[in-house]
Amino acid sequence: MGIRQLTSVLVLLGCMGLLPSSSTAQAPPSDSIKPDYKTIFGYCLDGRVGAALPLLDWEKGKKVSAKDAQFKEAFDRRFKYGVDSSDFLASKKSAIDPLLAIFHRYWRASLLDASTKYESGFLSEVKEFLGNTVPGRKGQAIADDSVDAYFGQYIASKGLHATNGIGKTGRLYDLLVWRTEKDTTYSFAVNKDRLTVKVVFMDDFITLGWEEYATLGKLFPGGWATDEALFCVRKAYDLTSERFTISYLAHEGRHFDDYRLFPKLKSSADLEYRAKLTELSLANQSLYQLIEFFIMNANYDSENGHSVANYCAIRDLSKAVMGRAFEKDMQQWKSIPMDRINAAAYKVLEENTKALQAIGPGVEKYLKK
Repeated sequence: MGIRQLTSVLVLLGCMGLLPSSSTAQAPPSDSIKPDYKTIFGYCLDGRVGAALPLLDWEKGKKVSAKDAQFKEAFDRRFKYGVDSSDFLASKKSAIDPLLAIFHRYWRASLLDASTKYESGFLSEVKEFLGNTVPGRKGQAIADDSVDAYFGQYIASKGLHATNGIGKTGRLYDLLVWRTEKDTTYSFAVNKDRLTVKVVFMDDFITLGWEEYATLGKLFPGGWATDEALFCVRKAYDLTSERFTISYLAHEGRHFDDYRLFPKLKSSADLEYRAKLTELSLANQSLYQLIEFFIMNANYDSENGHSVANYCAIRDLSKAVMGRAFEKDMQQWKSIPMDRINAAAYKVLEENTKALQAIGPGVEKYLKK
């Protein structure tokens, strides 16, 4: 089994009420407290839930809103104690319960202790499970390079759909499984290129992976691209919004085209960097929200390609627009006309394309050599 990175677009669902706008956020009174959700979710998406837990511990007697108290209680049930006492597994009941339980144990341990590698034990458990479950195996050992094939057989035998094998999102092995899907074709522009691509709309998910688990379902992959099609989590999008036309179609369309242009470019950080610059070069209504989201989820030292790409995109765009390094102040960004930011993002993207082309079609990594 090779280590594949899932180059996905990440979406925020149902928690905008938890995240204060940078332009309207006010310090809470001294006898009350407001959790720093931006930092909390940043740690979660970086695979470091253990670092997020202390941010939800506050002094007794502090006033807190009902919504914040409910979030803390749910987060504590899932992560604070020796076992997960949340309803996560119960709410995901399906024909793949035993496999999801294996992933659940691995995700929780890895998220709470980022310094320890749990991969070896996890992969051994997956191989043993598939060897004992897939018809015809009769408990025989499964070779590493056969795991993806037997995983696919297992999922298909349950009448379900999944990603093509067991790959990673960021530093963790992931599991995304859904019940129904429908194909259609979209023709759309990505900067100067026009693409006609098959889009697979997926519905009725059993699991949306470890990012969904780590954020209590608030954030999860909204879709991804292969060299054959784009895959879209249908519930994540209003199909008339920029979230769909730019943050999904254009973002994943960039991946789709890059698989053709740079077939050896397997670094998720590089691929996500180019897709995020594509978003920034096209967005209008959602532009400043995108910039803020990238800023608050940026980490150059992360093992998650999204976090690295967020940092590099904002760093390079800051240099192009303001002539200085990574700019965090949203008021500074909002003082710059959107069309100027769009043009600068496209210029940075073009420069990156030329740099990759200069190396040649065999380029595998560029941002972090």
